[in-house]
Amino acid sequence: MHTSTPPPDEEETGTAAQDLPAPPPAVARPVVVIPCSATKRPVPDGRKIPAEELYQGLYFTKCLTAARAIPGGRVLILSGRFGLIAPHTRITTYEQRLNPRDVDHAKHRAQVDAMGRAVRHAPEVIALAGKDYADAVAAVWPHAVRPLAGAGIGVQLQRLTRIAEAADPRAAALAYATAAAAR
Repeated sequence: MHTSTPPPDEEETGTAAQDLPAPPPAVARPVVVIPCSATKRPVPDGRKIPAEELYQGLYFTKCLTAARAIPGGRVLILSGRFGLIAPHTRITTYEQRLNPRDVDHAKHRAQVDAMGRAVRHAPEVIALAGKDYADAVAAVWPHAVRPLAGAGIGVQLQRLTRIAEAADPRAAALAYATAAAAR
């Protein structure tokens, strides 16, 4: 089912996402940041493969699908070990979750600076991630929006599916972020 804005979450009350005004058109290519995954494809030690192939968890897969559905979106993965990387970046397997008490924000800012002005000064950043990862994204881009904020894992997965399947995934993500921020 394709809709221009997402239907309300089953467990939500208050302003439904579809009751919010349509977002303005994107002025530049949006940056969409997603988290890494604890579930990884088995690979021999030391062998590097693209991050998008290494991470195998359901949450990661849903985040990546939703992020890629946003037209023109530049997708970045926030890795617990490697920081902010492109999905095609070749990395080795590891076991390290992002620790919210020990996030290297300076490293993340330096990585973004190295990606160029369009990324560093992106006027629109969408954090398709849970709280710890979205907080780390907001430390780099304070204006980042959080479509999954305040929702439990089940509702987050529903939102990710609805964003991916929406006729306008960007509008759906921004509608969820606006509804979450209004709470």
